[in-house]
Amino acid sequence: MSVAENIPVSEETYNQILDLRHPGETLDETLARLVEKVKKQRLTDDIEEVMARNEFVELDL
Repeated sequence: MSVAENIPVSEETYNQILDLRHPGETLDETLARLVEKVKKQRLTDDIEEVMARNEFVELDL
């Protein structure tokens, strides 16, 4: 699915995103890759927070 919508960003931000592109990667692919990376990092952060609290419950399986 393609959405043609402009997202206003500063020239500096746009250039930083372009700097993060891999060779041959489209801007869409770059943004999708960055979104996945952030989602994985958030999950890791959440898991580490739970582990640090050391509050676990037993599951009946």
